Amino acid sequence: MIRRCFAATAIFSGLATALAAPALSDMNGHYTFTETDAAGQSASSDWYVTPCGDGCAAVALKPGGPTKQAHLVNGQWSLDSTDSLECEDGSHAPDATTAHFTWDPNTLTGTVVSTDVKPVCGQQAGHQETNNMKLVLVP
Repeated sequence: MIRRCFAATAIFSGLATALAAPALSDMNGHYTFTETDAAGQSASSDWYVTPCGDGCAAVALKPGGPTKQAHLVNGQWSLDSTDSLECEDGSHAPDATTAHFTWDPNTLTGTVVSTDVKPVCGQQAGHQETNNMKLVLVP
């Protein structure tokens, strides 16, 4: 199940929180993204973040790679993504899930809500999971 849960964030799609978290408009740099499910299982990936305007941050999984835009809305960063999933049996489902990331700009912690948009990995369309997320600025 863990492989299915984290596939969206890994395709997009533990250190302590940085001592000096970036200011609201300072999302910039290389971060380690960690998602943890309700059972305590975690998966991590790299996020490369560059400013793209006031209250906007472009997020890529590798330097210079394709980006998704995060926006500062009501004091929280928010990013939406449609992603493929890889199931535990090794099958691959393109554009199978949407993910809504929301995190606090000071603590860099938040949630990821993933919703299957079609039947996939033994789940019906509409299946939803909420996991915790954390970003840590890489020194």
